[in-house]
Amino acid sequence: MDAIAQKKLHELLDPVNRLYRHRVAKRLAGWVLPTGISPNQISLAHGVVGVLAAVCVYDKRYLLAVLLLEVRAILDCMDGILARMRNQSTAFGRTLDAIADGITFNALMIAGALRMIHDFPTYRPSLILIAVFLFAMTAAHCGSVYQLMKRKLGSIILRQIDSVEREWREHAQKVRENGGGWIPKFGFWLDSLTIRFVSEEWFEKIDRRRHAEDWEEKALRDATTMNELARITRKREFNNAVRFTAYVSDDNILGVIGFCLVTLGWFPTPILPYVHPVLIAFGCGFVYSILSLFLGLHFLHDFYHGVYRD
Repeated sequence: MDAIAQKKLHELLDPVNRLYRHRVAKRLAGWVLPTGISPNQISLAHGVVGVLAAVCVYDKRYLLAVLLLEVRAILDCMDGILARMRNQSTAFGRTLDAIADGITFNALMIAGALRMIHDFPTYRPSLILIAVFLFAMTAAHCGSVYQLMKRKLGSIILRQIDSVEREWREHAQKVRENGGGWIPKFGFWLDSLTIRFVSEEWFEKIDRRRHAEDWEEKALRDATTMNELARITRKREFNNAVRFTAYVSDDNILGVIGFCLVTLGWFPTPILPYVHPVLIAFGCGFVYSILSLFLGLHFLHDFYHGVYRD
């Protein structure tokens, strides 16, 4: 892999992961490598740590909650690094990781909503639950879009077959042949939903050639074409797509929530006595998720549709 490709792959990591989490996770993965601990076990572990962080939010132990969320984020990096070290990267593992992320976020949303309802009975519970649900849906879209586009853009950078299309086709075959269990079904549904959310044109394209004999050749040709255009005529658009994809990560949303909780947690008395600190943190996270999703999809479409116009 050349230096430019390595740099682009690094830019696909969200900013805080680039700063220190990825390096810490890589060191920990090196220590765990000789043991029998599997990447899937680490995925389950970061889901459990995320639930513990949610419990701390409900108990108003905001600083401890943020610390646990940081531990969870490092473990979230670590499972993928360990899987690549052992050459054990699978669609099953990525789906399990997405489920663990979802458990963490939903547990955090539920704990925060219950805390606000308990502390401020004047708040209408129905409005709190609706607001939290909208935030959870937006954050879930951010997380799934980030993972999908990270895999797609990464495969373009490495001049490999489009990993998204390959895994989507594998999921489709397993579901069609024997059901494959609920995790492959969930992975197929999640990838299909996310692809359609990103681009209906893209979904229709891969669905049309799902049963084609030469699908692998076409997917490889697409990836190679996009790679060449990314390096030559669409370099600016590709750079923007990579840069803003990194900001869509759901870890960034948790980081915004954590920053707000830490900041508010240092003050012995509430800054805004009639506004719950969890509401402030969730509000900031929601605004960030909307802006990052909008910008990420905008620049991704700018590159993707620009390639096919050429």
